[in-house]
Amino acid sequence: MRTKLARFSILIVLSIFFLVFLVGIAELNSWIQPKSAAAIAGPQLSISTNIPANPNSTVVVPVTFTSNGNNIASTVFSIDYDETWLSFDENLPNALEFTLPPEFAGQCTPDQTDPDGEIDCFIIDPLVPLASLPDGVVLNIKLKTKNPLTSMSAKVGFSTTSPPASFGDINGQSIPGSTLDGSVQIGPGGPYWAYLPLLFKSLFTPTTPVPTVTVTPTDTVTTTPEPSVTPSPPTCSNIMVNSGFEDTDGWVRPITNYTAAYSEEQPRNGDWSMRTGIDPPDLNKYSYSSANQQVEITKNAESANLSMWVYPISGETNLTLAAPELTIGEPVDTEAFSGDFQYILVLDQYGNLVESLDVGLSNSQTWTHMSFDLEDYIGWYPIKIHFGTYNNGYGGVSAMYVDDVTLEVCK
Repeated sequence: MRTKLARFSILIVLSIFFLVFLVGIAELNSWIQPKSAAAIAGPQLSISTNIPANPNSTVVVPVTFTSNGNNIASTVFSIDYDETWLSFDENLPNALEFTLPPEFAGQCTPDQTDPDGEIDCFIIDPLVPLASLPDGVVLNIKLKTKNPLTSMSAKVGFSTTSPPASFGDINGQSIPGSTLDGSVQIGPGGPYWAYLPLLFKSLFTPTTPVPTVTVTPTDTVTTTPEPSVTPSPPTCSNIMVNSGFEDTDGWVRPITNYTAAYSEEQPRNGDWSMRTGIDPPDLNKYSYSSANQQVEITKNAESANLSMWVYPISGETNLTLAAPELTIGEPVDTEAFSGDFQYILVLDQYGNLVESLDVGLSNSQTWTHMSFDLEDYIGWYPIKIHFGTYNNGYGGVSAMYVDDVTLEVCK
């Protein structure tokens, strides 16, 4: 009996000792593991997830570098993007924009042979002593979005094969690192016909069938005519906000190399007008310069007429160049052209071209009235009235002042 009791006691002691040993190992491992992970953490390139974007527009995708305590002097990587919903156009202004210290140089090249969208890039300090790349956004990539019928997440990440991301330190040694993929969240798709030329819009306008009437001869009946009723004249109102630019309400001025501005130089009425483009003697530069306002013409309207006064200026020697053909369904104020021009456009709510009302170049330097019938946009989704001036960056400068913009809607 005593022998069994002694054996049982020894077994309990050994069990307790083994349990304490396991707990101790776990505690030691939990104390060592974070320090080991931190000690071996390498540099990383990352892209955020769910970067918001509109359909048929552009989106800027930032590439972020994190050193994790490593002194990195160079990195080579490739960006892959989902070509189903995204595309890259190297001709877009600031399509690839590095944000690097002056010691560093960067370059990216689209890989046209890759079946998926790919952009090959490198960042390097070319001169010794080598500097350490600081943490932060090192590259902004501008991608075009397409038009899904529903909200869509499109992947933007790093290639793992051609080539995979690599890092070099200030001693010229290769350092293991990692990448973190991201995505672009393209918002709700617009109506699938919204970007077609107006020629096709009529296809979607329902027609009311005329009923067939059968006339049956009846006896002659003498009736007393009803007194005539004079219909009420239509009620008309201007739905534009701040038509005369006398305050800062209503109008949006996209930030560009030479942003449009409220001006006291050439008012037609009141004290202010809107200046687009570059007015001498300012120096020439490549820039779009525009203003717009979003409006909605309700479906109970009977007519809609856009009216405005423009004062065009241009120092270009050749004013007879053919006006550029802007692409319907594409974002405006992005494409580079060979000559200056002034423009009045209709955009959809996402900033894509729906119709070019007037595109050309003039140096009349007189206030000229312009009017456009917008009846086709009754009952549409919201549209934007958009006007501006494009300067190509060389030759003479061009501008256009605008005043008294009204959109008279009658019901």
